[in-house]
Amino acid sequence: MTPKVDLSALTRQSVLDAITEFDALGQTEFLQRRGFKRAKNYRLVHGGRFYDSKAIVGVAHGYATGVFVDNTGFSGGLATVAECLSGLGFVVDHGPKGASGGLLWELEVNTRVFTGNGRSAAYKYVVLLWAVVRHRRSPGPVAFSKVRKELADYLAPFAVADSPPDPIDPWVALRNSGWWTLHLPEGVDSASVTNREAKSLTRSDDLQAGLSVSVRNRLDNEVWRAEATAVLLRRIDELAGTGQLPTDATGSD
Repeated sequence: MTPKVDLSALTRQSVLDAITEFDALGQTEFLQRRGFKRAKNYRLVHGGRFYDSKAIVGVAHGYATGVFVDNTGFSGGLATVAECLSGLGFVVDHGPKGASGGLLWELEVNTRVFTGNGRSAAYKYVVLLWAVVRHRRSPGPVAFSKVRKELADYLAPFAVADSPPDPIDPWVALRNSGWWTLHLPEGVDSASVTNREAKSLTRSDDLQAGLSVSVRNRLDNEVWRAEATAVLLRRIDELAGTGQLPTDATGSD
């Protein structure tokens, strides 16, 4: 007989208990032991780390009610798992139907980084963190010349080459990310412009850039903003390790 599942019985503490178990066992052991598969789209984000949302809910149900259920016990998705977790104050990252994740997952798996001297550069993540911190005081796009020096100071501790990072490199390279918009001159086709050409245009036309509209809209949600900041800080630490962020870079402005 299939156990009756009551997602309304979950509490924030029961979800945190499931997260603690996940952290102790690791993803592979947790999923095998509890009878779940890896998430394909919907992931719980907590403390800047990703968790298979349906598995967390199934185990949290056990902590809340004493009845642990596996993958076959209930359906996942937006109307069940995501709604339940969001209602308890958590962030569930996901994209549209058929996607492999949302904007936060893009930071985890789809942000290509420059490598030099055998080290991976955190430049893109540092610029995105700078933009997230800056969002509250100035949310819109900004001309490169106005922030070049500020960005150079942010990037300097994370150099992986003998020379300091040039802010124009991540400023332009991020344009292929769902996080960033580089405002090219009218009539210029973004798809046909190389990064080298985009850098030249940035210098000559002082192009504006900044967080994409979809990211700026999500940053209005303080919980999402906190998790985005946590993901960025973790990725920077994983890549750079010993780098020192400016004092306002943790988002405590």
